[in-house]
This record gives sequence, structure tokens and C-alpha cells, in this order.
Amino acid sequence: MGITRTVTTQVYCDVCGKWVIGWESEETGVSREWAKYHARCKGCTAGQKVICKECRIKQRIKKCSLQKKWGAAGMDGGACLGFSHDGDDEPIERCKRCIACTSFDWDEEKERLKL
Repeated sequence: MGITRTVTTQVYCDVCGKWVIGWESEETGVSREWAKYHARCKGCTAGQKVICKECRIKQRIKKCSLQKKWGAAGMDGGACLGFSHDGDDEPIERCKRCIACTSFDWDEEKERLKL
């Protein structure tokens, strides 16, 4: 009789408890660092806590100094529309770099994090 070992890795958000990513592997498991890497590629932070993309956006909106100063910006499906100059639909550069803004480039962020 042969013995096989299956290792299951599941990553959950420490804030909301939402499942982020998971997989099974035969014989050898995946290190914590690899799990963090794959979670980051999904838009999570993975330091002391794993925080999913949605929770990161909520936290960023709460901490936004522009919203504290000028009031709430428009929202689009849980993401911020950002602030713009008078008569312009394009968000200011500071908003474009914010993860909570709808115009944030998640694909560029994913490329930046690749090994």
C-alpha cells in the first residue's frame, strides 16, 4: 500500500475572512512566502496580516486625506472615482496612483510584483 501526501494551502483575508486563493499539491507543500506572493498578485497585502483587495480599498478610502479635506468623492462599485480639476473628468495624478481609485492600473501593479 502506497502512502501519498496531499498538502492543501488556503489563504484568507484576516479582516473580513474572505477566501483569497488556495490550491492542493502532492508530496510537497508551498512555503508561506510563495503563498504571500500569489496573494499579492491577487491585490492583497501579505505582511503580518493578509488583507484582501476589497478591504485594502475600504481602508484606503477611510484614510484618504483628500476626502477628509474636501469631502467624499464619487463612488463606483466600491471604488473611488477620485478628485479632478474643475471641468475635467480625469482624476488628478495623486488619485490615479491610489489603489482605491477606479483608474488605478492593477495590471501594472501585478507586473511590478512579478518575480
